[in-house]
Amino acid sequence: MNGIVLAGGLSSRMGSDKASLPWGDSDLLHTVLQQLAPVCDTIIVVTNRPRDIQMPGILAVADHYQQCGPLAGIQAGLQASGADYNFIVACDMPFLSSSAITYIEQAAIGYEAAVPFVDGYFHPLHAVYHRNCLPHIDRLLAEGSYRIVELYKHIRLVQIRKYELVRFDEGLAMLNNVNTPAEYQLHAASLNR
Repeated sequence: MNGIVLAGGLSSRMGSDKASLPWGDSDLLHTVLQQLAPVCDTIIVVTNRPRDIQMPGILAVADHYQQCGPLAGIQAGLQASGADYNFIVACDMPFLSSSAITYIEQAAIGYEAAVPFVDGYFHPLHAVYHRNCLPHIDRLLAEGSYRIVELYKHIRLVQIRKYELVRFDEGLAMLNNVNTPAEYQLHAASLNR
């Protein structure tokens, strides 16, 4: 399984580039990369700006479809990946659990995606996708349909439920992302407790 980190967003709610925000003794992007390294063969960063990536062997690629949101990032990552299965995550999700990632990978076998579905919502950027999703994603993007959940109508999907994930992370912090300055301050403060 490869890892794909989406770091090409506009960060409009944050007001600055989220990937480079300080996090512990690193930044958000490198925190995510370090957590993926033990469970992914290759890691791909999808980014639309130059990145100073301090880890060896990381492949950086740009969106093929510009200004089309995270679905375009998934497309670029899957296109660049040689692996069938790929764990896709946003760069602003610093509380990953390697055990949970491995569990989702195993659950994905025989499907084209394994996506957490918790409290009525999908978490599409903490999920495993098969390369077979690519033609469906290309078609959606060409049609101007940019919502990731639209993809789920066209593929074999397994939903990962809350009870399956809480054994790895009781509070499900793994699904939290850092979208706004207030969320960043709240989560960054929790590191110092």
